[in-house]
Amino acid sequence: MVDQQPAPADFENFTAEQSYWNNKWHCHALKIKPGEFYVSDQEIVITTVLGSCISVCAYDTKTGFGGMNHFMLPDNSHHSNPVRCTRYGMFAMEQLINELMKHGSSCKDLKLKVTGGGEMLPGASSIGKENINFIETFIADEHLHLVSSDTGGDQGRRVAFFPCSGKMLVNKISHRQDQRLIKEESDYRHKTDHQLDTQEVELF
Repeated sequence: MVDQQPAPADFENFTAEQSYWNNKWHCHALKIKPGEFYVSDQEIVITTVLGSCISVCAYDTKTGFGGMNHFMLPDNSHHSNPVRCTRYGMFAMEQLINELMKHGSSCKDLKLKVTGGGEMLPGASSIGKENINFIETFIADEHLHLVSSDTGGDQGRRVAFFPCSGKMLVNKISHRQDQRLIKEESDYRHKTDHQLDTQEVELF
């Protein structure tokens, strides 16, 4: 039996449902939800579940820090300026990268792994493809090092990321779970739409 080490102090900022001991990997785990990110140099695992959303896992072997985010671009169908909607994805990436830079990383040393962007309602929405296009363009424009990518398709994904090693595990989930995932991401998309309508996002 593996002795449980104390959880990182900032795990207290998350709910008991999000932070827990993972018996499979014998370490503390943190499940991030849409709109969240987390960075650490501890022997933990960061997890999430994706449908149309994207997660970017970034890590730096020099500093030992790594992190993961979970984001979706809002639906831009009713906005007069689609470029405005990409700002949410840019903000999510800026959060992750800037937090790693606070711990001594530089952009040239970061290694990225990307997953998500599934089309959960084929023919009814292109949000998954829009998310993939956004992150591919962002990585190219910022000259970041993309190590691997697992995107697209019509299934959701369970993701586990180990920030110290940069290891990312991805499992496809059954279509039986699609409706719950679609509802969660729809609620999140509507929330981000409202945020864009009521306030401006300032990048830093």
